[in-house]
Amino acid sequence: MTKSCPIPTPEQRQYMEIREAAERAMLDKVDKAIDDATAEVADRFREAGLEFEPTSKDYFTFATQQVLFVRLCGGNPETLEGGDPEIGAKIVRNGQHIIDHYWRKGPRLRRPSS
Repeated sequence: MTKSCPIPTPEQRQYMEIREAAERAMLDKVDKAIDDATAEVADRFREAGLEFEPTSKDYFTFATQQVLFVRLCGGNPETLEGGDPEIGAKIVRNGQHIIDHYWRKGPRLRRPSS
């Protein structure tokens, strides 16, 4: 038996188009905010006469990821306290699935138990 996806109704298709457009717009804003923060730090370092390496875009991307992870787990992003470890573990497993399925193209090797 072949698995197939049902054809969405016109209303379902419209729902998906609206949601996907909002998601794309939101993610574009997040990307722009990360770019803006990176540029702002570089500009302020320069204005202050500081000769430090500018903060990388990866730093702000990671900061965003950490806050969103803690929020998804129900924790406080300021203190990192109060999150649900079960939700956190599910999110980590999802990340591992992305690595295995899309980047490694197969299941990860498991370490033998000791």
